[in-house]
Formats: sequence, C-alpha cells, structure tokens
Amino acid sequence: MPDTNLRLLDLLAATAQELVEGLAADACTVSRAIGDVLILVTERAPEGRTLLLGQGYLVPDYPLTQTVLSSGRPHALTLSDEDVDQAEASVLEELGFASLLMLPFSIGGSTWGLVEIYRILPVAFGADHIRLAGEIVAEASRRADSG
Repeated sequence: MPDTNLRLLDLLAATAQELVEGLAADACTVSRAIGDVLILVTERAPEGRTLLLGQGYLVPDYPLTQTVLSSGRPHALTLSDEDVDQAEASVLEELGFASLLMLPFSIGGSTWGLVEIYRILPVAFGADHIRLAGEIVAEASRRADSG
C-alpha cells in the first residue's frame, strides 16, 4: 500500500506542475478531503516558497470550498469580485494571491480532494482556463483510478 500512496503523490505533484504551466498560474495545491477537513498533500509553488504543506482547514469554514466539493463543479474567483467569499479572500490574502480556481478531485467516482490554482495578479481564470484545468484534473483522476 505505501507504494500506491507514493505513486498517487507523484501523480498529484505532476498534475500540480502541469496546471501551473498550462494555466500560466503561480502556484497550485492539492488537498485531501477527510470528512470536514482538508489537508494539503502536495503543492507547486514559486521557488523557495511553501504554501503551508500539511496545513489543515475545516471545510465548513469555507462555504465556497464546500460547494465545490459537494457539487463537483469548479469555481473561479478574484479578490476584486464584488461578491467574493470573505473566508476564501482572507486565505488568498494571507498567501499573497489575488485569483483562485478550485476544482474537485475524484478517485473511484467519489470526491477525494480539492485542487486549487493560484495567481498573484488579479487576473480571473476564464472559461478556457476552467475547461483546460478540468481536462488535466480529469486525466489525473483516470490515472489514479487505474493506478
């Protein structure tokens, strides 16, 4: 079983890298959802920086995150959005980012966790970014299912 977990972590790390490069983003994290807790398991951040790897978050404290996980649909936001979720905004500000794209990550047909893609500048992730990110995450999910 440990070998399976290492392969999954390698897959998630490679997926985070692909998302950063493919979406011209500045960072990406993948968190494991365990009940009402999200725990960061891998990240791709600018050199010399960490995004709180191993940090845990209570999902009910972040309504938008909870919606993404429960609905299975991605969501993008920027700090300049008029209706920005204040809980999400405070984490973005703490990390030094202004834009976020969240996508659920599934294994075996169930939501396993959350992928978060960040930009420092307040440049919104558009429909093409959401589509491309969805394709990359879906491929990683298929590989996790078969691996």
